Amino acid sequence: MKYSPIRSFLGGALLAALLLPEAMAGDTSSLTPRQWLERMSQAAHELNYDGIFVYSHDGHMQTMRIVHGRSDGNERERLLALSGPSREVIRDNDNVTCILPDDNEVVVERTGPGRRLPLDLPERLESLERYYSFTDGGSERVAGHSARKIVITPLDRYRYGHALWLHNDKGLLLRAELYNEDGLAVEQLMFTTLQFHDSLPVAQLEPETQGRDVIWQRDREREDTPDEAGMWTVGELPPGFVLENHRHHFMPGAGNSVEHLLFSDGLASVSVFIEPEAEGQPGMAGGSRLGAVNAYTRSLEGHFITVMGEVPPVTARRIADSVSLRN
Repeated sequence: MKYSPIRSFLGGALLAALLLPEAMAGDTSSLTPRQWLERMSQAAHELNYDGIFVYSHDGHMQTMRIVHGRSDGNERERLLALSGPSREVIRDNDNVTCILPDDNEVVVERTGPGRRLPLDLPERLESLERYYSFTDGGSERVAGHSARKIVITPLDRYRYGHALWLHNDKGLLLRAELYNEDGLAVEQLMFTTLQFHDSLPVAQLEPETQGRDVIWQRDREREDTPDEAGMWTVGELPPGFVLENHRHHFMPGAGNSVEHLLFSDGLASVSVFIEPEAEGQPGMAGGSRLGAVNAYTRSLEGHFITVMGEVPPVTARRIADSVSLRN
């Protein structure tokens, strides 16, 4: 599932390594904001690094370590919580393993292609410029490294703004901020220490929970193409949002599945979850907010429709109200 730069980093342990080929890592002072983003997308996933970053949202702060390595065309990544509940996420290419030692549980799932944020910006940067402006915010220092600040400003009320600090030589994301409709920073991510390596020992990419007795759960899902939208359709989407993914998730212990449709404008993403109402369960409707994530739920034809994403409330409400059964 594709998310904004910050939350995707945490939810899927999918920080993209953004290193240019050596011939392109020279003077960057004349690059435009778009060239910075193209540089990042072109160079993603190639870097070996080990760092500690701080993630803050809703008055809470979490400290995490990330180790990313690439060898023989394969990526492996490890995300380890250093504060709060013990947890790890290991990614081997598109396979993601979430380890919850406090619950003696391991969950394995498969990500969709291209779901390696932040910041795996889309190839269609030209279309992004219809909905965002990109400006150069100048040079700063983050975690002892020179960085270039790129400011992304929405051109309408349906999306949030971002500020990104990119390693001046390597292009790696060092810091990110997400701004709500009032211009307030509602999520922040920043490296405090960061080291680059020519290669990494395999042991650094292995989980610390090996050898424990755990319960393994594998996400059962069926993936459909965007044209196979099942019995549901979304009518009036905000400008620029298109259907990117459609899946059915089979919940453990339940006889039915949750239908999941993912919409994105290339930077902002919104998920639509559709599940049957339990017998005797009252209908519900209304919005909720947790930091940058807005959600809106409504009942329709014996189903709960829940829309959520790092978008303004008006976006979640508009999409939820547009969901209907196909004729």
